[in-house]
Amino acid sequence: MRLGIHIPLKGGFAANLMRVKEYGCETVQFFPGNPTGWKMAAPKLEEIAGRAALAREQSIYPLIIHSAYLINLATRSADFHEKSVRLLDETMVRASLHEAPFVVLHTGNHGGAGVEQGLEQVAETIAGSLPGWPGEVKLLLENTAGSGTALGSTFEELARVLRNFPPGELGVCLDTAHGWAAGYDFGSADGVKELLEQFERLIGLEHLTALHLNDAKVARGSRVDRHEHIGQGQIGLEGLQELLRQPWPEKMPAVLETPEIGSEWDRLNLEKIRSMLD
Repeated sequence: MRLGIHIPLKGGFAANLMRVKEYGCETVQFFPGNPTGWKMAAPKLEEIAGRAALAREQSIYPLIIHSAYLINLATRSADFHEKSVRLLDETMVRASLHEAPFVVLHTGNHGGAGVEQGLEQVAETIAGSLPGWPGEVKLLLENTAGSGTALGSTFEELARVLRNFPPGELGVCLDTAHGWAAGYDFGSADGVKELLEQFERLIGLEHLTALHLNDAKVARGSRVDRHEHIGQGQIGLEGLQELLRQPWPEKMPAVLETPEIGSEWDRLNLEKIRSMLD
């Protein structure tokens, strides 16, 4: 397992990469552009190549791209859907330019159309776009907290999308705070063992490609997405330690998305996570 941090846009990629490198960071996640905007600036190829080279030089890998929050492949709006597809396509290309093998995507909101129709549209949209994506970049579906009409809060819903593709075509990014809010017990060792058994049964642990390590401000099952610093929220340390101590692949990324990214909290949270592995 390679421990990492989501780095902010503010301050620049290189400065943030070197800052977290000092904390012992081994992998990073970042947005390729404005996470709440529809358009990314035209790629500056020399700058992007420099980012990839710096990450290689510092042995920080894999790089993970998080797609913009606006993307909703399940939307009922034709215009919104078209813009979502276009932005996701651009994001996959941007990941390739960064030599980032993974793009993380929230599965979207069905907006009242219903879970089944929403999941079917997500799968159909991905199937239509996937042949045009760079072959070296894999899309990872991230579980959600399940607020409103959000899809992907349960392993069953993620499995329903994944089963439309050959094994290994897509992957899953498992977020602990989202899972907790959706009702999964990330707070105890027994709870983590049980949910991983369920994941194996429904999806297969070989499809679990990345972790987002976060505590949660909210109660289990609240369906509210509120991240907290490690050990200071409702999840606590026991379950996270059990999760971390599973026999994960050596190169599997586990990234912090705790509050106040870009601050001293990054170091403190990473130290807390690393101490659980000792």
